[in-house]
This record gives sequence, structure tokens and C-alpha cells, in this order.
Amino acid sequence: MRTIHDRGMDIKAEKLYLIEQLARLEDIEIIHQIKDILSSQKEPIAGYKPGGGPITRSELVARARDSNKAIKEGRVISIEELEKESENW
Repeated sequence: MRTIHDRGMDIKAEKLYLIEQLARLEDIEIIHQIKDILSSQKEPIAGYKPGGGPITRSELVARARDSNKAIKEGRVISIEELEKESENW
């Protein structure tokens, strides 16, 4: 079995490898098994963070709620303030 550590590959490369293998796969039973594994994930992946790691649906919803709360509480800054602040980064 291939692992990230065995080949020194990052997760994107591993995914691409799996996509290539799936594209060639003709065994419907294996395809069903893969679908079962993917659907059995405890929490669905809703997207990916800038670094490539997954973000789950509940994490995304929590971030949206936190953002909405911050807006309602006035904890926001203007684009101009952000640009000025970013000059010090």
C-alpha cells in the first residue's frame, strides 16, 4: 500500500495518483467499496484550507457564524485600515 511517507509525496500528489488509478479502474465492486469508504467519513469535507488541509462542513459553518457575530459586534476593519496594517507585515 502506498503512503505519503513511503514516497515522500504530499497529499495533492497522492490525490492525483488516486484519480489516475480510478480513471483506469474497471472493477465495479472496487468502485463501490471506495464509495462506501468515502461516504462513511464521520464528517464531510467541505473544502480545503490555503495550506491544502481539509476543512469540514462543521468547521466552515462555525467560521461563518463567528464571522457573522464579529460583524454584528462591530469587530471589523475597513479595507483602508487593512491595507495600512498590512504595510507592517
